[in-house]
Amino acid sequence: MLAGCGTTPARDFGGRWQPVNRFASTTQEIPLYSSYVYQATPMDGTLKAMLERWAKDAGMTLDYRLSSDYTLHGAVSRIGTTNPHEAMTDVTAAYAMQGVSVSIVGNSIVVQTVTQGAAPVASTASGPLHNGS
Repeated sequence: MLAGCGTTPARDFGGRWQPVNRFASTTQEIPLYSSYVYQATPMDGTLKAMLERWAKDAGMTLDYRLSSDYTLHGAVSRIGTTNPHEAMTDVTAAYAMQGVSVSIVGNSIVVQTVTQGAAPVASTASGPLHNGS
């Protein structure tokens, strides 16, 4: 007695696909640790929200001493550095017209008003923003 399966064979799917479970012909480096990049994201929305995220990501606290928050603007979108002090200098430059000073004191990001007569921590507003590390 013979028994068999009477189903149709599997369909031959064409197209652009690649076989899985194959080793690559060359090796690629996969960094285990990457440097944190201080940059704004559209989801931040405001200065305080961005700095809260930066502080949390860096294991720091945020000491926000202003009575107002500010929306993010074009100059902030050009900030992109792995150096936290450079990032705070760039944020201070971006908000110089509002009199905002952002600095790192100990393990805190401190946001305060630039006092009259005191030199701001950041470069002048006309100076270039850093873009890189």
